Amino acid sequence: MGNSGQGNNASILRALGLKAILFPIFVAIAIILGLELGVHLTSFSGLVSTYGIPVGLFFMIYPAMVKIKVNELAKSLTDAKKVGLMVALNYAIDPFLVAGLGYFFFYLIFYKALGLVNLTIASQALVGVILLGAAPCIAMVIVWTDLSRGNLPLGVSFVAWNSIIQIFTTPVYVYLLTRTTVFVNPMLILESVLEYLAIPLAAGVVTRYLLQEKAYFSRVLKVLDNVQTIALLFTIVVIFWGEGYGIVEYPSLIWMMAIVMLTFYFVLFHIGYYTSRKLGYNYADSTAIGYSVAARDFEVSIAIAVTAFAKYTFVPIITAIGPLLEIPLMLILVWVQLTRYRKEAPVLRV
Repeated sequence: MGNSGQGNNASILRALGLKAILFPIFVAIAIILGLELGVHLTSFSGLVSTYGIPVGLFFMIYPAMVKIKVNELAKSLTDAKKVGLMVALNYAIDPFLVAGLGYFFFYLIFYKALGLVNLTIASQALVGVILLGAAPCIAMVIVWTDLSRGNLPLGVSFVAWNSIIQIFTTPVYVYLLTRTTVFVNPMLILESVLEYLAIPLAAGVVTRYLLQEKAYFSRVLKVLDNVQTIALLFTIVVIFWGEGYGIVEYPSLIWMMAIVMLTFYFVLFHIGYYTSRKLGYNYADSTAIGYSVAARDFEVSIAIAVTAFAKYTFVPIITAIGPLLEIPLMLILVWVQLTRYRKEAPVLRV
């Protein structure tokens, strides 16, 4: 029995491949490199954030879009049952569950039980966590779905729906949970949709149209997979270079937020994933639903924090920590899903 378990683990490691096994090391190196550049080349931080992050995100999302067939995307957009499940989980459960986890960790554990923060920091950190939970992601969720072998057209359709719905729901949830009236600028959402959905999707559709009949198309997809990996590491360097220097002044808040975010990522994802499996959906569909439920919209949360909560020092800091930790923490979830993929769907291996 013990030998059988070791054999299964060994086969999973072989299936994951050397690149996947070493990838956490590359992520750690990218984080350290970004922090070092932020310390020694602080004057370039603003420029790096402004131009480097959009470039990195484009080359993370574009390779995924090349894999999408337009007819499958159209079908996913009108799949009422799956879209309805995603909407129910994202808007009836997520904001309240994230707020509850924020209260549990920052108020009951870090403040009450351990005394690691004072009441002011705990209260403001809770507001920051609430803002992070108020709106679902409309960009990186595509990358996580792709890396985990999820249903990409379905994931893209969720992004399209969420980009519309969150304009109306986010102010409601922020008011209910913080008693603060906020305004979500539709232009901010539109800009994100154009930058991280429409443009990469258009580029992917054109690329597929031009090359899908070519004999070397499969090799192009493999090259683009490597481009995506390099872009992911590049984006980590850029984020920590551009945003990390100011945040590392509060190292204790970083590891506290890492605990909170990792918890709500895993809880939210598995609520979506296992609910979908119980309803009879396959691995790919359930993975797309899980990531759509778990990933959060940091751009919206940061925008609200720096406008409606600017006078509270730690609210913007907590929301700014979010994108710093998103990629490393989500990659842990991707690793879990790839392991599950090899166990649950061996016939679908790529």
